[in-house]
Amino acid sequence: MDLSDFAHLWVLFSLASAFFHASRLAVTKRLAFSFSTEVLTLYVNLASLMVTLPLIIWHHNFPFQTPGYSMAVLWGGVISGLGGWFVNAALHRTEVSLVGPVMTLTPGFVIVIEWLLTGALPGSLGVVGVLLLVMGGYILSLSAEGSNWHRPLMRLLFDPGSLYATLAAACFAGASVFGRIGIQLSDPLSFSVVVAVVNPLILWILFSLRDRKFNSRLLTPDLRRELRPLLLLGLLFALMRIADQIALSLTLASYAMAVKRTAGVFSVLLGRWFFAERYLATKLLASVVMLLGVLALTQG
Repeated sequence: MDLSDFAHLWVLFSLASAFFHASRLAVTKRLAFSFSTEVLTLYVNLASLMVTLPLIIWHHNFPFQTPGYSMAVLWGGVISGLGGWFVNAALHRTEVSLVGPVMTLTPGFVIVIEWLLTGALPGSLGVVGVLLLVMGGYILSLSAEGSNWHRPLMRLLFDPGSLYATLAAACFAGASVFGRIGIQLSDPLSFSVVVAVVNPLILWILFSLRDRKFNSRLLTPDLRRELRPLLLLGLLFALMRIADQIALSLTLASYAMAVKRTAGVFSVLLGRWFFAERYLATKLLASVVMLLGVLALTQG
């Protein structure tokens, strides 16, 4: 599947991924009251598999004989699965409008990974981007409660929700790098299919090893009642992943992830509209500052 003729449209796919990502965070927050973090993470991936698997009829380029492809699928699946678990864990512990903007750190992690692999360092504009990200993260922790200046910083560093969201951002950064490798060796939709198959399998193995009673908790009375929201969540997750893979096939991972982090702004608005979360102006300002930092990083 050659999409080179549509390379100039990569930003549209990244924006679409941002919208689907923010929307799935809002739905996940609603379902977090009915399911445990592990069960919800597996359900999301299984529902996404139902949506993605039919693509195998047209897109089935799986070069597993190539060592780089197998590594990208395995490590990308593990890291992406862990990232999904960290996102759900964060949403169990804090607000949607805090999780979304913290995820804007993802492009920064991508740049660090690229530096470790290639030795490339950001220029002066990149330094400005780092400072803006730090400033935005600090503003995000501020509220109208009039707390001391050091308390918001401590909350950003030690609040369980912020910590899990930061770990999720790091995981998704690593997964994007492995994803780009896999896409270059096959094509974006074929890679979307194989990731959709591998992720729930890896998650099921990890969760079963961690908790021997995990399988007995999969079938609950809440499953039938929440079936429609779960299917919606799976659809949003699948569309986000497909848009991700297409964008990664058209541009650098840092660029694609930077634009996708506009989901932080969507998350602030959705958190306000659906859950009446407070301090919208402060969080929206923080989102904008962090997005400017991401933009400076990618341009630097």
